[in-house]
Amino acid sequence: MMPIVQFTPQSQLATDSAKHANPKLGWTLADLAQSLSVSVPFLRLEVKRGRLRAAHLGRRVVVLDSEVRDYLAHAGDTVRPRR
Repeated sequence: MMPIVQFTPQSQLATDSAKHANPKLGWTLADLAQSLSVSVPFLRLEVKRGRLRAAHLGRRVVVLDSEVRDYLAHAGDTVRPRR
């Protein structure tokens, strides 16, 4: 019996390698909210609280990928007292 081999078009390989060669530098709040499964207002609140650093580019709010990674790395560090 002959093994089944899947053929991947060259254009698909080029697209996949391009995604890894140029990582995302910044996130809009909408993109980040969708990626993290949270709401945009929640992210705006985190920016306002100073937990997530963001920059304004015109009317658009952008968060650098390095800030997102740092935010996620320290997400569980805050312990809130019970009410």
